[in-house]
Amino acid sequence: MPSTYNGYDPQPIQLLSNFALQENIQPSNTIGLLTAASMSSMSVASRSASDASKEVSNVFVGGGGEKSGEESNKEESSEEVVNIDVIVTAGLSNSRCSGADADYFILLDTTNNDNPTANEQEASSTSSPPPPGTINTIIIIDKPLTSSSLIEAYAIAIEAKCLSCMEHTVLCSKDNSRFGMGTGTDCCVLVCPTPSSSSSSSVDDKEGSNSVDVKQESNKKVIKHAGKHTLFAELLGQAVHEATSKSIMINIHHLHYNYFTYIMKQWLKSLVALSRGARPCIPSQPMMPIPNAPCSIVMLGVLLILLIYTVPVLNDKAKLMLGAVIWDRYLGEPPLKFHPVCLAGSAISFVLKYTPERVYKNGMLGFTAGFMLLAGMLLIFVYGAWLFLQVTDALSTQGADLIMNICPNGYCNNIYIQSIFNLTSWILQLLLFKSTFSIQLLTTIALQMAKYLERNQINSARLQLSWLCSRDPTMLNASELAGGTLESLSENLSDGFVAPLFWYVCLGPVGALGYRIINTLDSRIGYRGKYEWFGKPSARLDDLINLIPARITAVLLVVSAMFVKGCSARQGINAAWKDRNQCSSPNAGWPMAAFAGILGVKLSKKGEYCLNSSGVEPGPSNIRAGHRVASIAGGLTVLVAVIALVVMK
Repeated sequence: MPSTYNGYDPQPIQLLSNFALQENIQPSNTIGLLTAASMSSMSVASRSASDASKEVSNVFVGGGGEKSGEESNKEESSEEVVNIDVIVTAGLSNSRCSGADADYFILLDTTNNDNPTANEQEASSTSSPPPPGTINTIIIIDKPLTSSSLIEAYAIAIEAKCLSCMEHTVLCSKDNSRFGMGTGTDCCVLVCPTPSSSSSSSVDDKEGSNSVDVKQESNKKVIKHAGKHTLFAELLGQAVHEATSKSIMINIHHLHYNYFTYIMKQWLKSLVALSRGARPCIPSQPMMPIPNAPCSIVMLGVLLILLIYTVPVLNDKAKLMLGAVIWDRYLGEPPLKFHPVCLAGSAISFVLKYTPERVYKNGMLGFTAGFMLLAGMLLIFVYGAWLFLQVTDALSTQGADLIMNICPNGYCNNIYIQSIFNLTSWILQLLLFKSTFSIQLLTTIALQMAKYLERNQINSARLQLSWLCSRDPTMLNASELAGGTLESLSENLSDGFVAPLFWYVCLGPVGALGYRIINTLDSRIGYRGKYEWFGKPSARLDDLINLIPARITAVLLVVSAMFVKGCSARQGINAAWKDRNQCSSPNAGWPMAAFAGILGVKLSKKGEYCLNSSGVEPGPSNIRAGHRVASIAGGLTVLVAVIALVVMK
């Protein structure tokens, strides 16, 4: 069929019926397979073997006497051979791995295949058809199989197809970091004689010769087992593997001209997929342990960090920043037990637990206590960071000398020991700075929110929103959840990435950590209500130190929109300028309004603001577009910061 066929006009059943009638074949007892793959990719493989059971029966009979020559010749003349023929056509552009992200999200529908339902018509009108490419497999076996062996045979055939795909480095088109085990439209047909029912032998003997014929048919041998230990599984697996491999090779040479070019392209795709970093790096439900990144991504991250460490053209401050960004992208978060921001959060919780209620009710007393908390937190954590950096510097400059004094001469090489201590000191400083920001976790959570909303998993999306903001999600609908995700994505891009890098450029790791402590205090107590006066010092200082980063974030988002299809930089500028003052915060309105205008959506919070009121209600597609814009803005932030550090040198 043509590659432009959308799968709905006409319906596949009708299309196959038309083909069958053109060949004078009755559609009712016909199996048909559709493919847009070229028929030139068709490959055939065959295997056959004799029934091995005769070798046992030829040796002993009864009490152990040998069979007569006449009996032996008679059995050899009636030897049964199992023949397996496999026909395969292969297209690969639609490759998928098991569990790959879906393209269509309809789970239940009517069983009427002749007429498309409203859901199917809507899906066909809003979704482009998948790219052409199908691996179709036809297996022809000349001996009957039992029901259980038929299931085993299918499993063997599918595994053989998957093996061929892996051997030829077929990658999943949805995720190039994983092997594709076929395509999204694969079909497999197994044709074999139908085994006779065992009840056939109970036909009444009065039917004479007919009853004898039926009984003989019921005793006909069948393939009872098809597990991997059997000869049949060996033959079937080899035949499917051979035919599939040949067909894939034909397809590769047709599209890529030679195998070397194809492999180079596949390796490049894998490398690009790995460069996306650790995904997913968040649990499926809030408060569950964060899963580890895949080993391949961790190894790539380690190699890139070591590469940055050895680059001679960058100054130490630029190296440290790039190393921390790579750590964030590929290695995830440091252990939460030692994470400075988590420690700060625990300290705030401890203070709140033992603060008398009268402190919150008295404005002057609350403001004074809040100022003391702010000053104390900054003193403890900033001084602690400075002291930590002094220790790491001492480790770098004096650690090797200490080891050389302890170890006997000749047992240690001073140059190597010094290099190890220098690298250790640098990594410790890198971890300190890395703990002040996170963009990979932020953008990955946004993507997971989009997946939940696409699949109408509203309850999971509500739980996941708690990773992004403190808004109560229990009564939010899909559009409001999408809007909350976009608001948090834009605001947290400013608070959680741009601002820490800005203050790192200005004041180094200590400045970045000091900013995070203030921002953490604001996020915990910087609200109206119970903590209004208690949190006012932290809130006002947070507003002050975010004045420049928030506006830089809005500019970076507008610039990034130029590189994303369907986004409008001009609308982002207009919305940011028009609606920036709607939010109570003097800073949050800039990136949020710019984001709303860029994506053409309306972001609102009842009773507080409505940014870009002329926009449409947001949905998961807007989250995906926003993720791309935010990711580009994050990359531009790093680029600008590196340039600033090099210039400031």
